[in-house]
Amino acid sequence: MQAVLDEIIEKTRSLTNEERDELIRRLQKQAETSKSNGGKNPSPNIEWLKEHRDEYAGNYVALKDGELIAVGKTIKEADLRAKEKGVKNAFLHYIVAEDEEIWGGW
Repeated sequence: MQAVLDEIIEKTRSLTNEERDELIRRLQKQAETSKSNGGKNPSPNIEWLKEHRDEYAGNYVALKDGELIAVGKTIKEADLRAKEKGVKNAFLHYIVAEDEEIWGGW
């Protein structure tokens, strides 16, 4: 582990100040995320949803290990497209658009 850290530190010496600041920002964000999850890494699928929410708003997405497998207007469509690609148990999720009104009731 120490050898890896030494190598990383050596490589950071060639970074510009802006690149070093970006590295620090990313490491701090990673540390904060880890702390908020009790030290566990967040689900890759949840991370994907956070990063791509705006791109796929209003659609169902099929994800596997943080990778987009398929998209559909219905959950059935997304699931079928995922299965056509050989993914049987994809994580299926509807991404709500910002201007979309969601309601429910009995």
